[in-house]
Amino acid sequence: MSRKSVNKSFQSRRFSRREAVSTAAKVAGSAVAGLVIGGVAGYVLKPAAPAEVKTTTIVTEKKGKFTDPPPPGTKIVIIHGFDAAYPPFTEVTPTGEVQGFDIDVIKWIANKYGWEVVPKPWDWATIITALLNGDIDIIASGMTHTAARAEKVWYSIPYYVYYHHLLTLKEDTRSMEEILNSGEYISCQLGATSDEWAEKLLKQGYKFKKLALDSYALAFQAVLEGRAIAVISDSAFTEPYFKEKPEVGQRFREVGRLGGIKTYAIATRPEDYWLRNMINHALTELMDSPLWNELLTKWNLR
Repeated sequence: MSRKSVNKSFQSRRFSRREAVSTAAKVAGSAVAGLVIGGVAGYVLKPAAPAEVKTTTIVTEKKGKFTDPPPPGTKIVIIHGFDAAYPPFTEVTPTGEVQGFDIDVIKWIANKYGWEVVPKPWDWATIITALLNGDIDIIASGMTHTAARAEKVWYSIPYYVYYHHLLTLKEDTRSMEEILNSGEYISCQLGATSDEWAEKLLKQGYKFKKLALDSYALAFQAVLEGRAIAVISDSAFTEPYFKEKPEVGQRFREVGRLGGIKTYAIATRPEDYWLRNMINHALTELMDSPLWNELLTKWNLR
């Protein structure tokens, strides 16, 4: 082969390479263009995201019997639930008379507003259920404001302060630890805060047996009769009870106090805002008046 032919062949191969590069560039460009066009088309044709659905939760407050102020001229009837055997706060006498400090307080509030009050004695162990079910409208009967009860009912402002204590006969000289670990019966009132104290002490590991009776008076009587060695009571009952029955008070001694101070308040259904506010304003007015001290004196509460 001549040199001229070789050069011609070489030039031909070089031209082919340029063509190849050009062709590759064109192919690559077409591919990129295809990707871009495809991407744009895909973006354009992409299904639209579903519209955000917004939900609104509507909370409606439960309406009660006394949630709102009644129309003018409406007759207001309040059913007063109370313990029939908790003097001097509430009791029904052997002659059927309803009396006590809380009875007088509720009467005063009713007279202030022109309400009619229907007193209704109720078993203390189920009285909160009666309130929530609508069988009664208020509980005013030396009712202690406790955290557990406050989960179910709403209270008025407090109006009386007291404490819990353990009492036994004067001839029993044992300490509180010895009595609580005696393995013998200690009395209290069924369903009352003294009952709660007995349960709390038992859960703490003290060794005694609980004797829960229908009233504090019966709980004290159980000790006098030898069926229990001590009684868990509260000063709101004990102090006026001993003043009324000094012959009983002379036989007992206070072994010690249990916990801190407690308060009494009037219980209402949570949704009865209007009724509770009216009671609070009336209670404040009464406690700021000379009549309050007169009532305390009348019922041996001071």
